[in-house]
Amino acid sequence: MAEDYFKEIKQMLKELAQGHKEFEQEQKKTDEKLRKVGEEIERLTKKTDEEIRKVNKSVAGISDGFGRMTEGFALASIEEVFKKLGIHINKTFPRVRSRRNGDHLEIDLLNVAKSDKKEMVIIVEVKSYLRTEDVNDFLNDISKFYDFFEEYRDKEIIGVIAFMNYATGAKEYAEKRGFYLLFCSEDLMKMVNKKGFTPQVWSYN
Repeated sequence: MAEDYFKEIKQMLKELAQGHKEFEQEQKKTDEKLRKVGEEIERLTKKTDEEIRKVNKSVAGISDGFGRMTEGFALASIEEVFKKLGIHINKTFPRVRSRRNGDHLEIDLLNVAKSDKKEMVIIVEVKSYLRTEDVNDFLNDISKFYDFFEEYRDKEIIGVIAFMNYATGAKEYAEKRGFYLLFCSEDLMKMVNKKGFTPQVWSYN
């Protein structure tokens, strides 16, 4: 009986060893499948990231293209628009940037103008799509203008926002804050402020 018992134990151990071997083989197959899946996920992730970068680049290019087009419309229109108000623009400087103490301020369109009474600076912010936060950003830029452009401290500032489209409430908010509004039309750009509008005027003192 002892012999039969040991034979049975030996057979069980043999079967166990065979089962372990088969398990290791299956585990290797599973590991290989997981490795391939991991490689495929990594490949797809890289491809997705690349596609996202391409889309972002395209969107940025389109956005910049609309911005430059809006800027071109404003540049072509602003002299005639303000002439109708009795304000004559003598000098225009697109995309002016000034640096100070490691910081900088960029103005989309800076104009030196003169009415019957005095000289002034007309600052234009160009937006393809205007939002209320853009109006607040422009107000912040104006508050810093005399620090970066000291040569204009003897002149008052009038602010203008030129845009092609706008979010709900943005146009009304911009006018409420005292900005002239230029909007695209069949005649390039035209002023769209309400009748009787009085602009905000900023000065150094």
